[in-house]
Order: sequence, then structure tokens, then C-alpha cells
Amino acid sequence: MRRASDIPLRLLIFVITFALVVGVALPLISRVLAASDTVQVRLDASQIQPRPLEQLTGQAIARTYSSAWKNMEGALEQNRPELIDESFVGYAHDKLLSQVQEQKNGLATRYVDHGHQVSATFYSPEGSAVQLQDTAQFEIQLLDGSNVVSSQKVTRKYIAVVTVVEDSWKVRVLEGVQDF
Repeated sequence: MRRASDIPLRLLIFVITFALVVGVALPLISRVLAASDTVQVRLDASQIQPRPLEQLTGQAIARTYSSAWKNMEGALEQNRPELIDESFVGYAHDKLLSQVQEQKNGLATRYVDHGHQVSATFYSPEGSAVQLQDTAQFEIQLLDGSNVVSSQKVTRKYIAVVTVVEDSWKVRVLEGVQDF
């Protein structure tokens, strides 16, 4: 037989247990959901010249480069050129903007990204530019509305230059190359 004094104690234990479960589960769920909003970029700066890349700068560049690819993918798939403005400047911006505008009345392009192996090869002496060599793996799908017209899995190599613009990093050059 239960006593009336046991009910508040059981309720308190239940509330504490629930709070602990939610406290552990929410960060895990948010990481899983956030993972789908990023592009995997593995940055290796061990061979960079003429100076080493600071850890925080390397993290910022990897984050910027990942966001740039995600923004480019969104701009091409959804025909939203304003997404390019968030991550690109200069030559890369103009080239991608032209690509989005060319497909406005036709097919759209979807990138299903499978990750980037990136080597930082040059860090300017004044710290305002970093050159990257990227080996990217993704699937390129051509869309007619929501229908996939064609799909191709590819591995491509890119040279990228990331520069400081208004206190943040942006991609200035993103050029496909045959080999490094």
C-alpha cells in the first residue's frame, strides 16, 4: 500500500530523470540535424607555406569553405543568387552568379555532397589569403522542376582562394582543375 508521502517523492524523481534524459538527448539530436546543414570539409594545413596556419584561423576557414559549398549548392538548386553573396566575392562570385542566372528558365543543378579533402598550401605573409587544394566527391543531379533528369557521381579537384573581407573569410576563387 502506497503512502501519500511517496507521491511527491516519486514525482520529483520522475521530473529529475526526465530533465536528465532531455538534457542529454537534445544536444545529440541537434548535432544530427545540424550535420545535414553542413558540408564535410577535412582541412590539412601541415604543408602550408610560407607560414603556419593558426588553429582558430584553420577552423574558421574550414567552416567558411563548408558554408560556401552549402550556399553554392542552395543557390544552384533553388535558383537563389542571393545565397552566393553570403560566401563568395570577386571572380568566384561573378562566375557562380552567371551560372545561376543561366539556369533561371531551364534545368537546375543539385549537388549531393559527399565531402571534401582540403589541403591548405599557401598562407599569405600578412594573413589575408589562404590557397586551398580541394578533392571533392559529390553527385551532380540535373533537375527539371523536382524531377531528376540525370545524375552523375564525380570526384573533382578545385583550387580555391579564401580571403578576408570585412572581418570574415570569403571564397574569392573556386576553379576546377585537372590535377594539383
